[in-house]
Amino acid sequence: MRKNAALALFLGFFAAYLYTMPPYLAAYRDAGEMATSAATLGVSHPPSYPLYILLGKLSQALPFGSPAYRLTLLSALCSAAALAALFLALEPVAGLGAALFGAVWLGCNRIWWSVAIVPEMYALTLLQAAVLLGLALRLRVAYDRRLWRGFVFLYGLALANRTDLLLWAPGLLWLVFSSGKWKEAEGSPASWLARSVPWALLGLSVYLYLPVRSSAGPWLDWNHPAKLSNFVGSLTRRSYGGTLDLLSRNYQTGELFLPNLAVYGRHLFRDYLGWGVLLPLAGLWAWWRRDKAEALGLVFAYLASGPLFLFLANLPPNPHALAIVDPHYLLSDVVLAALAAFGAAALARAFSVPAALALAAGLVPLGHRWDVSRRWSLFNYDYTRNVFLSTPRNAALVAKKDVPLFTLWYAQRVEGLRPDLKLVAQGLAGAPWYQDSHRRLGDTARLMALRAPQDWDRFEALNGDTYLTTDCELQDGMKIGAPRGLVVRLSTAAAADPRAWELVARRGRFDYDAQPDFFTSDIIESYAMTRERLGSWLVEHGRADEGETALLRSWAWKPHFPDASMYLAYRTFSAGRLEDAESLYGHSALLFERTLEMAREYHSLPEIFSGARRGLADSRLNLGVILEKRNRKDEAAKQYRLALDADPRSAQAHYNLAVLYWDKDWEKVAEEMGEVLKIDPSRQDAQRFLAQARQRLGK
Repeated sequence: MRKNAALALFLGFFAAYLYTMPPYLAAYRDAGEMATSAATLGVSHPPSYPLYILLGKLSQALPFGSPAYRLTLLSALCSAAALAALFLALEPVAGLGAALFGAVWLGCNRIWWSVAIVPEMYALTLLQAAVLLGLALRLRVAYDRRLWRGFVFLYGLALANRTDLLLWAPGLLWLVFSSGKWKEAEGSPASWLARSVPWALLGLSVYLYLPVRSSAGPWLDWNHPAKLSNFVGSLTRRSYGGTLDLLSRNYQTGELFLPNLAVYGRHLFRDYLGWGVLLPLAGLWAWWRRDKAEALGLVFAYLASGPLFLFLANLPPNPHALAIVDPHYLLSDVVLAALAAFGAAALARAFSVPAALALAAGLVPLGHRWDVSRRWSLFNYDYTRNVFLSTPRNAALVAKKDVPLFTLWYAQRVEGLRPDLKLVAQGLAGAPWYQDSHRRLGDTARLMALRAPQDWDRFEALNGDTYLTTDCELQDGMKIGAPRGLVVRLSTAAAADPRAWELVARRGRFDYDAQPDFFTSDIIESYAMTRERLGSWLVEHGRADEGETALLRSWAWKPHFPDASMYLAYRTFSAGRLEDAESLYGHSALLFERTLEMAREYHSLPEIFSGARRGLADSRLNLGVILEKRNRKDEAAKQYRLALDADPRSAQAHYNLAVLYWDKDWEKVAEEMGEVLKIDPSRQDAQRFLAQARQRLGK
């Protein structure tokens, strides 16, 4: 019965995950990089996940599907197997029904489901975690030398996939050793250690893949670990400063712990536990009464992989950071599933009716799992083809963000699309290992760090026609050329080609807010930004009606996008449509105010606030000008003051207020013109008008 239940659990969830898998590479984090590495036996970003890459390569032997689909299939298999392994671990302590309930509950966890249908290493980690938990519980009951050696070996092997399983070490080791039974079988600690370490090293030896494969010159050779110092740097991530790693350094240690804890709490209620949130607490109480030391081991594992991880991560609670952190909740969720199962068993023994109600309430999340389905998701497939269709032959194509860049890697290196393009990663272009890889493999792109405007000028001079995806990071004030489909030409000399949009496929619901995850929304934003740039270019070059249509489409795709509404407002104001311009500038001001609210909620860095405040000030300033033209001067003055509230350094707002007071209040005129000159002493018009105001005042 026990084995049949485990098999049914595995097959049921595997079928569900299989049904909701995407037909192409998922728009998710590092999925494109993992798929490229698995298909080509590459070296991924530190710590490089060698076990996952090797298993991913084995998955390519499957006789059906694309390389990305086979790798996603590995995730579905691992996720379903992890639930079966957790059931087998819990059944001896919680009973068959309660263990089955805990596993089903966990399998319906929204984040668990999402990682089960994407080609990433998380599902493999969860399988390893469930197996290790089961082994630790068995070792506690009946310590066995061979079982312990297997546990140590598997732990080393698990760390060759993801190192965050180290967070579980205190809890799992406490489970094994707090019973004291290991002493009877092992003897002295020294002899036990001498026999255990080789097995751990054997599991960790998978990391030797990195220098061996790196020395063979794979296409992706991140950090080139064939060199000893680089190998050590990859293992410790010392040489890998990801965006979020760097972002967390802008905050004091623990500064963002409470906001992240609040987000984690919402995850538990919305994505996992539902109204059964008290079940793990009931389970902890029951487990504590049964075996205090065993319960304490689970508490150690939960606290380290949950609250402690959030404290150490110290990331701002914005959508991007949260999308990165989400999968890390799952290790602590596994512990909660174990406690929930034990709690369900305890309640069922004590109160039959309340227990049934608690179980029914706990299954609330079961009805919400189709929102993560990617069965019909073609966004990433279409995006890749659209970028390639938009880029002329033999051009250089620069991308930056993980999802667009890694998907383009996969399409070019694994699918063989557009081999003529010089595909360059902006964030890596200055890294020596990346430059060496390009030179070694005969890639013709001439690489350098791409930050300052002169870097881009030199890059284009060496590489010819250069096109950028919209995720590229540019310096403030840096001018770029005309859009062409989903890319933008670096050179400002070329004209736009609106016909390229006729080739851009757009399948699915193009609404930024309607997407089930941040990364798909990011793809929608790319379309919105290129459409907005096309609209701006068309307006500037005398094709106002076409440009306005493009701007409206951009705004519809991402309604929070203030740039499109600002440019539409400018367009209607220039055309003399003051009523429309008033409405649009008012709406853009609301969008910037909402951006500021979100920046406060997300604990954003100062530059985010300053950019949004400047945008808000510009909206208020232009709205004031329109109101002034419509002879609503009191309302105009209010908007100018609101502009100054947003940006006290707005010289133009002070100037416009001074003009409003002209011939009415010379003291105010002099005061406001004086403020203009404090901000911008070079303004000759303000100097002249200040002199006139003082003359009127007799000063």
